[in-house]
Amino acid sequence: MAKAKKTQLPKDFETLLETQDLTALQRLFDVYDVNARGSVFKQTALAFHNCPDDLARWLVAQGADLNAPDAYGDTPLHARARHWKGAVDVLIELGADLHNGEGSGGAPLHAAAGAFNAANAAALLRHGARVDALDRAGHTPLAYALQRCSNAQIERMAALAEVLLSAGARKTPEMAAAVARIGADFEFHRAGFNPNTVDAASAALDRLYALFSVAPAPRRRTHDGVSPIVAKEAPWPDQHLELWQWLVPSSGHARTVQGEVIRISGRIHDELEGNGGVNWDGDYKRMADALLTHFAFGAPLEPSLLAEARRIVADVKRKGGDARRLCELAVRWVALNPAPHALAKPDYER
Repeated sequence: MAKAKKTQLPKDFETLLETQDLTALQRLFDVYDVNARGSVFKQTALAFHNCPDDLARWLVAQGADLNAPDAYGDTPLHARARHWKGAVDVLIELGADLHNGEGSGGAPLHAAAGAFNAANAAALLRHGARVDALDRAGHTPLAYALQRCSNAQIERMAALAEVLLSAGARKTPEMAAAVARIGADFEFHRAGFNPNTVDAASAALDRLYALFSVAPAPRRRTHDGVSPIVAKEAPWPDQHLELWQWLVPSSGHARTVQGEVIRISGRIHDELEGNGGVNWDGDYKRMADALLTHFAFGAPLEPSLLAEARRIVADVKRKGGDARRLCELAVRWVALNPAPHALAKPDYER
């Protein structure tokens, strides 16, 4: 009776692939099944981006499953489409399903789009991928990519959008809204952006604006450190947002106590209400204590409001309390203290 072949690839399989020694790699499968799994994704050899084309052809000839799902339900074509070095042509040549995952986790084109891989997206489209294929959420590859795009991906997003639109991808108002969101986020962080790449990212953003007929986001106005800090007449949530845009840097602590009060209250609110406190740690507790210190500084909050703030902070430090009310009290304290105060070095890092 023949000995059963191993179903788990060797731990150094990816390193072995780098040798590109076809004969030695083929010999491995005297011991390992052609559909054996490896890597944290439990994927077959065909899914590895550095699997030589000749080995892929040989594996398929030996019965390897071109559409074998990994632990996340992705086929080898999904995996390669997503990888920046992934070669998709050989798998398509061998008969990989271009439409696998439509209506569920997404087609290989969704995988390429989600990784902002314009070259692989173009290759998939050349071979017949559906440019407006839908995933289970009803997103096309273009919509999926725009939804995921952040500042670091703007250049690649613009190149991907040009590929997809030239292939006939439809545009929607939601896509325009996503581009507007990308632009607003970029402008908020422009001052702290890598100076070596900011111009290229800005030019790519201009291409996105043009492709989706979106008005460019206005350049961010930041406080000069000396002018009076006075928010426009508006409901306090709008004032908090205005002060955030004006006083809070794209990273790190604010320059002024007023900016730090707005930053701390906003960070605590977002962590507790938006993230459920999953990142809550000693730094957040020290930030909450600092907020109380600031509320008593300069022209302090009224005694009743200070007492209320102390109660809220005590609850907040236990991941409870009314974090939204802290934001309102922060706006009130800033209104009482329009003259900017320079911030001393805090005892927290966040």
